[in-house]
Amino acid sequence: MRADPHCHTVASDGMVTAQQLVEAAVARGLDLIAITDHDTMAAAAVDDSRISVVRGEEITTKWPGQTHILGWFLSKPVRSGMSVEDTVDAIHDQGGLVVIPHPFMPTYFGSIQPAALRRLIEKNHVDAIEMMATVPMGTRRRRQLEDFYKEHSERLGATVGASDCHFGAHDLGVIVTNYEGDFRNAIVQRTTRPERLRARDVPTGVALRQQWRSLVQLPLRRLRGEL
Repeated sequence: MRADPHCHTVASDGMVTAQQLVEAAVARGLDLIAITDHDTMAAAAVDDSRISVVRGEEITTKWPGQTHILGWFLSKPVRSGMSVEDTVDAIHDQGGLVVIPHPFMPTYFGSIQPAALRRLIEKNHVDAIEMMATVPMGTRRRRQLEDFYKEHSERLGATVGASDCHFGAHDLGVIVTNYEGDFRNAIVQRTTRPERLRARDVPTGVALRQQWRSLVQLPLRRLRGEL
């Protein structure tokens, strides 16, 4: 079975509705998606008999790092702006699974770096880590991530892959997580396998509008207290 467990909608910085995302997933032949909008679960409660939808959230931790942490199988939103450690605890406290998204990106914010991840797993366990993602990393950082996982696999959980989908049919299912049986059990038992299936196909105009939404509109809404 195939899952794309990191997807966004217009509830945050995605460009499609939750229903459009579901339709695209069905068309792609996926068995499961996770709706993980930034700092909101407004679009996560989707029920469709054709596909499994995991309720999740991509949580922004405190400034200045603002590292992103994914929570799967959540019953309620996790507050943004907490430390990475407190965010992980808040996800686990409600029975959710903690996932490290797009680690080791060459950016100051958003992506956890090796030293911070090492400190985190000294006291906290995580349930999965994205070993394949669509973000630009480069060969050196990908090798660094692979070596880090080999050294700390017991504390890092299952290996997963996801498209970090923002554009529905244009980028859904680019990278997937293969699993058997129940998705949550597969994560807990570490039997998942990430796989790249195809290339992204996002029109330039749509990509530029999404960047404006992500980097300008949403930060302004956060400052005004609208999110």
